[in-house]
Amino acid sequence: MPTAFLFAGQGSQSVGMGSDLAASCSNCAALFARADEVLDFPLRRAMWEGTPDELRRTAVLQPALLALEVAQARHLAALGRRAEWLAGHSVGQYSALVVAESLPFEDALHLVRERGQLMQEAVPDGVGAMAAVLGLDRAEIRRLCRSVTGVVGIASHNAPGHTVISGESGAVAEASGLCRQAGASIVELPVSAPFHTALLEPMVPPFTKLVEKASFRDPRVPVIDNVSGRTLEDAGAVRRSLVLQVSAPVLFEESLRFLVERGANEFVQCGPGRSVLDFAKRIQPGARLSAFAEAATGAPAPH
Repeated sequence: MPTAFLFAGQGSQSVGMGSDLAASCSNCAALFARADEVLDFPLRRAMWEGTPDELRRTAVLQPALLALEVAQARHLAALGRRAEWLAGHSVGQYSALVVAESLPFEDALHLVRERGQLMQEAVPDGVGAMAAVLGLDRAEIRRLCRSVTGVVGIASHNAPGHTVISGESGAVAEASGLCRQAGASIVELPVSAPFHTALLEPMVPPFTKLVEKASFRDPRVPVIDNVSGRTLEDAGAVRRSLVLQVSAPVLFEESLRFLVERGANEFVQCGPGRSVLDFAKRIQPGARLSAFAEAATGAPAPH
């Protein structure tokens, strides 16, 4: 059965994530320890003993998700679970690139930490916000966002009926209210910066320089691009994607449809929660879906 590994983005994190894996898998424990060493920062403490607010900080959460997702994917590989395709949601794309051997783990850690720090500097905590809009057509969401004063727009097309908006806190609140009046449900997201919005464009020049210094190679497993919803063919395309991804919307629905059209019928999520599996289910209701723990134990996966 053609399989895709999906790597989650921010929003489903919780303190303690990965601690059980580190306790049961020595190779995974070594990977988490390596992350502490590379970052010169107690990432494991923040992940397993910190507060939700500390973990929510973008410069902490992004490397935490990367370490967790790469550890999970490598653990699955050691168990004989392989994927024909890889796709990551926002920062999850970095995890996919590491697993595809397109980007070294150490370089990826530095990039996502600096990415998170630059995002936070571009838009201080509290200035920006993000919200999931459920049950409303994306064209209507786009129209309502355009009617609002201030910066707000679509940050992620996740699945039919599941869209995320991002921007200035006041503008996001106003757009959310209009969407609610139009019949949508609104879920505020626990993030500390407004991702995939024009507010982050000031960070593009310094981040571009960081990307240029990192080591890349052509992906050894096909990785689906957030920006285009198509396969990243080579190292140059990967570099361009990571820069564009900063302020461009995540086309995750298009990415999933691309995979389904090519025969993917099993999806395994690496990362906390089941968010990206829920997106896949909306697009391919009959697909086999497994969170990491289910895939690692061989437990029956829900459809």
